Amino acid sequence: MTPGERGAAVMSYSVAIVGALLLQSVSSQNEPSISTSEHTTLPVEGDSYTLQCNLTSTFSLPQESYWMKNGEEIPETRTSNRNTEYKLTKPRGDDAGWYMCVYTFEMSPPANATIEIKSAPNIIGHKRSENKNEGQVAILYCKSVGYPHPAWTWRKFDNGVHREIDNTSGRFFINSRDNYTELNIMDLDIDLDPGEYHCNATNMLGSSDEMILLRVRSNLAPLWPLLGVLAEIIILVVIIVVYEKRKKPEDLQDGPVKTNSTNNHKDKNLRQRNTN
Repeated sequence: MTPGERGAAVMSYSVAIVGALLLQSVSSQNEPSISTSEHTTLPVEGDSYTLQCNLTSTFSLPQESYWMKNGEEIPETRTSNRNTEYKLTKPRGDDAGWYMCVYTFEMSPPANATIEIKSAPNIIGHKRSENKNEGQVAILYCKSVGYPHPAWTWRKFDNGVHREIDNTSGRFFINSRDNYTELNIMDLDIDLDPGEYHCNATNMLGSSDEMILLRVRSNLAPLWPLLGVLAEIIILVVIIVVYEKRKKPEDLQDGPVKTNSTNNHKDKNLRQRNTN
């Protein structure tokens, strides 16, 4: 390559770099700017809390805006206003989450901004008790509200101590995802598995704990009602047999007495006929 060709190549490369930088600068200047209300933690003062987004600058007018929570659109929140609001009335733990305001444009990609509403976890759904037969599978679960999503742990109250569940026996399986956890106990043992189980949800703001009572019955448990009826029948039969045995000798004594009375009556009639 000649010196002139090298110079031309360097000049072309430099022009390309400068052009890319200028294009990036123009693009960043044309990106929409959105101001939002502050992140907050529940509970809040007052009976409501309003989330706000304001489209402060944009290259083109927005078509519409809407709100999303945890990746899903909130119904009836679409509007054409540059300033959009979403009101939480009496916010509770299930209102906590990851909110996003989204603006759409005709000639450019959508723009969005996020607001986090945080809350300590609160377990709202769980089985208070579970009754199973030995050898079956027990499924214990807990559900919570709050954000960020909690870390879940399971413990069993054993001999006055809460012991964390482990899978050394190969029979315990824990499945946890976001605000839900599940404990599966395989091949239930009537001696080892009954008792109090605790699910615990913990995040940076606090924790929540609930108890589930597991009862394990013998495989013969379904037969107890039938055995009870059978026992009642046997007792009734024994009572009838004993009663009949005690009644029979009395009937034998009454028989001869009646026979002698009848014979005496016949003899009396016969003597009267002879006399006549």
